[in-house]
Amino acid sequence: MKPYAFILIIVMLVVSVSSHAGEIRRIRERGVITVSLNRDYPPFSMEKAGKVFGLDVDLAHLLADILNVKVRFIRPDTYDQQIPTLLAGESDIIMAAMTRTVERGLKVNFSTPYFEVSQAALVRRDRVPAGADAYFDLMAIDGLRLGVKTGTTHEAFARQLFPTDAIKGYPTTTAAATAVVEGEVDAMVADSPFVRVWRKNHVQHYQKVSALLAPVTREFYAFAIRQGDPDFLNWLNLFVDQIRTDGTLDLLTYEYFEQTVCTGDKMDSGEKLNRAQFLRNRFIAEKQAMIEQRRSTFQGRGDSYE
Repeated sequence: MKPYAFILIIVMLVVSVSSHAGEIRRIRERGVITVSLNRDYPPFSMEKAGKVFGLDVDLAHLLADILNVKVRFIRPDTYDQQIPTLLAGESDIIMAAMTRTVERGLKVNFSTPYFEVSQAALVRRDRVPAGADAYFDLMAIDGLRLGVKTGTTHEAFARQLFPTDAIKGYPTTTAAATAVVEGEVDAMVADSPFVRVWRKNHVQHYQKVSALLAPVTREFYAFAIRQGDPDFLNWLNLFVDQIRTDGTLDLLTYEYFEQTVCTGDKMDSGEKLNRAQFLRNRFIAEKQAMIEQRRSTFQGRGDSYE
């Protein structure tokens, strides 16, 4: 090989590597990380009085704090714009309750999963089959009209099961849920966290809408970044491992699924706990449960005397 050809190959390799590597360094030098959020997807991303909040929002703030940078949020109009927006350089990371799939994995790198979900549904009670408790019970509804959020795994999954003309797309899951309430569709499908929180926050619709939450699939949310930077991916996986093991994710799940109620322009929360207090309370609760289990084991045995 001629010397100049060898040098040219080396230069090309260096340019190729440098064009992708060092994302963390560039983010820290820039002083801001741009995070792409879901649009209107309780409890992961919501908006109140012009401010976004939710489980993914809190995790984004925590990630930015660790990097010692500010965080900037963007929310693409439709979900199918998430990955193109990332690849175009308009965001640094997708933190948008995104399901890991092999198809998406051809375009982006996914972190370790941080949340497990199942397909679930909201359905009008006057259309729900007797004894229905799971997504697949929708298949027993004649002439079903089904709402989905466009550009999502919910839509792709539904199109494998139901006729195309039975499916109507909406820009957000909240819009699809509203369509169920208003009778525009008979049911809507989404991941189980959304269905659980929507049911909790809309008690006024209990007599009209039923939730089908029995697990039928196992899917996993993860964060997504551009391909080509193993250092960023490794650090992101470490971040996920830490929030899962140190109680941060458990605390946020408790706050957003058990304590917080968001309806319209109102958000009510119970006692605000920090991570240490939450872990203490969980430790005490586990001890109490262990004691109660031991008591129940010995109940009915009677006293034994020599």
